[in-house]
Amino acid sequence: MKYATIVENNESGLNQIIRAAEKFEESRFLQGIQQRCYTAEDIQWATDRVREYQQKLNTEARALAYFSEHFLKQYATNNNQCFEMAQLLFNRIRSTLKATRKVFKEFCPIRRRQQPLGAEQPSVYERSALSNGACHRDLFGIMSYEDSVQALYQDMQTFFTTVSSTLALCHRMICSERAIRDDGERCELIYRDCQQRALAGIRDVTAALESCGAIPASELADRKARARSMKDFYRENYHRWNKVQFRTSVAVEVLRKGRCEGLTDVEALLWPNDHERALRAREVVARFDELEGAEGLRGKLSSGLLVEFLKWCGLDQSKEKKLYEDYFCKEYCGRLQVLKWKTVSQERLARRENGISDEEMAAAFERNLSHR
Repeated sequence: MKYATIVENNESGLNQIIRAAEKFEESRFLQGIQQRCYTAEDIQWATDRVREYQQKLNTEARALAYFSEHFLKQYATNNNQCFEMAQLLFNRIRSTLKATRKVFKEFCPIRRRQQPLGAEQPSVYERSALSNGACHRDLFGIMSYEDSVQALYQDMQTFFTTVSSTLALCHRMICSERAIRDDGERCELIYRDCQQRALAGIRDVTAALESCGAIPASELADRKARARSMKDFYRENYHRWNKVQFRTSVAVEVLRKGRCEGLTDVEALLWPNDHERALRAREVVARFDELEGAEGLRGKLSSGLLVEFLKWCGLDQSKEKKLYEDYFCKEYCGRLQVLKWKTVSQERLARRENGISDEEMAAAFERNLSHR
């Protein structure tokens, strides 16, 4: 079934349940009890079931709220196999939908006659006294009934309020995903953000690729080649990958481009979008001892100059430890002794506390390079 058809069908189902839940009110509740001739025991059983459903609903509602905060910002997801938002949401709230149906069914009039052969069977939401048919207001109201009836009414009111808000959130997510998928620029921003986050933890993938020698064909590159434009690529592939596929394809693409331009794999991963800076960084590391102030105390490298170098490299601060340990320390072959990361990190903190900005440190290092 096509994505648009699944969305349309599930949206229709969501809207039907939301409308039915929003019709719940005191008069319909009392009318339903009267039509079914509920006894005190029936009321207690119904109360126990509604409270059981409420506990499960609370768990699903919390999970869905957390899920909604993150899912739309992810370009790739492991949350379902077919990567279709509407179907995914229905899978996540399956017990909620089942419980809602059961509650409505308990307030359906008992039907004595069979439907005519071939006639369409009305849904439980269309038959239930809670959401369908004429409603007559009780003259004395809920307060004239026993405490057990009032308790069931309050529990059901809470249940349907939670159902409405949970399903409304599902509906908003379906609409939001559709809006994002129709916006090529927004899809591109999400893609690039997720690309950077994927590259931040790519070390294991790199080792695996290096161990097999050649870089395998990239499905990501194939999809880009088939797309009519890059905007179409970003749109068409939003929520169409799992995370392993996405991370591996991103790594393959970055390493392939880097190798084509003469970068090492580490350089390609550190500067995926700035190969010129990567080549400059390689030259700087090779001639680091020639920089003014390169030597610190007791034949060791200057921690201050190292911090300026890290800022000049232009990476996010979260990547600076990897930049220093996995790149600088391994590539530096000068006469001075390298420092532990803890020492460099402490100097970085001290400069920040003294009000020296990253931009100022990067500019100072650039000036040092021009004087070399």
